[in-house]
Amino acid sequence: MRVAELVVALYAERVSESDAVYIGLRGPQPAFGHGGPRVVGVREGSSHRTLRKHRDARTLPVEFEWGYEGAGPGVLAEAILADRLGYNPDPVVTKAFEREVVARLEGEFELPGSEVDDWLTAVLPR
Repeated sequence: MRVAELVVALYAERVSESDAVYIGLRGPQPAFGHGGPRVVGVREGSSHRTLRKHRDARTLPVEFEWGYEGAGPGVLAEAILADRLGYNPDPVVTKAFEREVVARLEGEFELPGSEVDDWLTAVLPR
């Protein structure tokens, strides 16, 4: 098991919800800006895994980031939406999710899948 997966596994044991939960963890960060170690995992019931970019990802090859708007948060937004939907959403939807959700995540976070679903229901046409 890779270190990132082990960290998610240990952290995920403390979470009790059965729906998917996206968990963002940060290691020590530099004094200015971003760039320290971070991992985003997914806990679903008693299983857990490291979040990965969708095979058809449109975003840049940068690492996940959150708490502001930019390339890293855009990559995370696309990965969460693709994970939830099973396909890559339209870039306009991804950018809106980045701006309205991912940019507002602070420090270490837990984002329930149900909140992603609620956001998608409010945004996507029926």
